[in-house]
Amino acid sequence: MPADTKRVDRLPCGVPVDDLLAQVADGTVPRDPEHQRTCRHCRATLAELTALWAPVHDLARQDVRAPVQLLETVMARVRELPRSTWHAVLPHDATAGGGQTRIAARVVAAVARLAAQSVPQVSLALGRGHNADRSGADVAVAGQHVVIDVQLVVDHGAHIPEVARQVRHQITRHIAAHTGLTTAEVNVIVTDVHTDHDR
Repeated sequence: MPADTKRVDRLPCGVPVDDLLAQVADGTVPRDPEHQRTCRHCRATLAELTALWAPVHDLARQDVRAPVQLLETVMARVRELPRSTWHAVLPHDATAGGGQTRIAARVVAAVARLAAQSVPQVSLALGRGHNADRSGADVAVAGQHVVIDVQLVVDHGAHIPEVARQVRHQITRHIAAHTGLTTAEVNVIVTDVHTDHDR
């Protein structure tokens, strides 16, 4: 590889991580706002980058010198994001010995599905693209942040906005309790209504 060729780390959707980092760090405008609005990978990565960059913004508001290692540590984690799009990485606990804990995106999807099913008047349809695990949820992960799209079938007569609110609450709570991850978004798509004749 020529010395002047810069490696470009990209998300599964093809967006360079540096573009998203520029949005968070410098406030630049997204190149493709419509793509970003609909892309789980971009939104999960933006949530993770915002959390990672928060100490830098905090220090920028203070009249102090940042530790030499801070920017290097943040950038090392930023560079790791494109290589970890199919699993979340939990923070290392030095008191519990060595090693790293990773949680597959499909596991997060399964937790989200079970959480949604715990809400009265809800049953699940397949996720977009008919996921291989048939979880009913599509998940994007970036570091410790997740974005979840869940497709529901609700009972006829249910108040859909209230059911959606309960589903968001249950998924966020279950993800935190069972994985320790942060849910940046839960997007609820109601695809059908069940009537008594469907049972």
